[in-house]
Amino acid sequence: MNTVTALANDFLSQRTIAIVGISSKPQALANLLYKKLKTSERYVIAIHPTIATFDGDVCYPMLQSVPQKIDGVFIATTSENTDRIVDDCIALHIPRVWMHYTFGIQHSTKSSAISSVSVTAVERCREHNITVIPGACPMMFLESRDSFHSCWRWILSKTGKLNL
Repeated sequence: MNTVTALANDFLSQRTIAIVGISSKPQALANLLYKKLKTSERYVIAIHPTIATFDGDVCYPMLQSVPQKIDGVFIATTSENTDRIVDDCIALHIPRVWMHYTFGIQHSTKSSAISSVSVTAVERCREHNITVIPGACPMMFLESRDSFHSCWRWILSKTGKLNL
């Protein structure tokens, strides 16, 4: 099992996961992931600064508003927001952070509209002993993944783009 797979499995096995980046656009990644992760074994928390409810649940404006302990945070916003979100995770002692990036693990220092990865935020996570996944998509690691994400996982693993 490669490192990313082990980290993904650990992240996805957590009881309470917050998703930052819930959107008013129905097909947004964060929205789809929220619905996919929400099970009887897992409590998923929606985070967005201006949306009050999502999928019939409370949508909190920020991580500090959540009343319970959070085991992991999935970030699905622009990389410009990631540094602030990671600072919140550090302050709240959240042990796991996953930054979304469609095309595998992002190693470059360039920001991207399709990436939540911030190299500075990755370094800050590591400095504070937060387990971090700087890229990829949780949908590729779910047992009940769709064919699109299965195909992407296979391609990225074969091309080495899932390596940390």
